[in-house]
Amino acid sequence: MASTANTPGARALGAELLRLRKHSGLTMTQLGQAIGRSHTHISRWENGKLVPSVEEVARVLGVLGVSGEEFDNVIQLAREAADPNWVAPGVVRHLAMLTGYERTASRITNVEPSLIPGLLQTADYARSIMLSAGATAGEADQRTTHRMGRQHVLTRPRPVRLDAIIGEQALRYPPCSAGVMVDQLHALLKWAQLDNVTIQAVPFDSGYLPHLEGAFVLIEFEKAPPVVQLEHYRSATTLTDRRDVRDYQAAADTMRQQAMSPTATEEFIASLLSEMEIGT
Repeated sequence: MASTANTPGARALGAELLRLRKHSGLTMTQLGQAIGRSHTHISRWENGKLVPSVEEVARVLGVLGVSGEEFDNVIQLAREAADPNWVAPGVVRHLAMLTGYERTASRITNVEPSLIPGLLQTADYARSIMLSAGATAGEADQRTTHRMGRQHVLTRPRPVRLDAIIGEQALRYPPCSAGVMVDQLHALLKWAQLDNVTIQAVPFDSGYLPHLEGAFVLIEFEKAPPVVQLEHYRSATTLTDRRDVRDYQAAADTMRQQAMSPTATEEFIASLLSEMEIGT
């Protein structure tokens, strides 16, 4: 029996069912008729609002002609869909979910101790990191284009509010060439001029703060519960459990209070920029 959800796994399952249905050329009504469900059911499955049972997913896949490894992967998604905290294997599935969250968010708090937050990265900075992480030139170009497209949420008519809290490590010791980092620091100063973007640096000598435990992204919505994204080397974890999310909300508040002020951060970035420009 289907259950209500809107969990990260439910969204991932829904996105996959939507992709497979469109690939087959069937409408929601046609698929619903084939399995004895209404188009409303299909719609709610595809947007993650309702989780179909494993048996229902198997019937859908049969109608869509899905088999083999792809069938097994989707069935595994169905088994995990109701879990409030979900690990997304691989880059593609994680990016699809993250992009969906960003588009509907009202506020994003990105705490990054070692890298520039993705929404504020220049194309050259992003591409450099991806190549260093093992992506091919083609993969890096494709992912960079996608990342640049994600930044639209910061400049659209009703933009998302972004609080970027960045460790000194990320600003002072770049994982790219000095020239690329100079452009990246200039970009940060430009981003900081937007009313909806706040950038705060965290100095090395700040003592213990939650960012030392790792990067995280707190995503809040106007009409839905907040979620937390934890990015790993080749996967990502999405948290929706209320107690877990509350802990990260408290951590985000602590970071905003203890980090440098936005004005002091701009001055700090400008001083680092002067040092790097002299060196280059």
